[in-house]
Amino acid sequence: LEVFDGSKFDKWVELGSAPALQASLKFYKEILDLGFKVFLLTGRSEEQRGVTEENLRRSGIERWDRLIL
Repeated sequence: LEVFDGSKFDKWVELGSAPALQASLKFYKEILDLGFKVFLLTGRSEEQRGVTEENLRRSGIERWDRLIL
């Protein structure tokens, strides 16, 4: 196990290169097909909203009703 390092995490987030988990992406698409609203909850800060939104879109998560940071 590795001890959480907030500054390392923030630097990693700023790279904007986090891939979507395939199971999560599949679930996301199924939820959209069923007509449900999509709410995303993340442990990221509000200051990271822009890079998070860009990263989500590049990963295939292109729309949501609410992104909670």
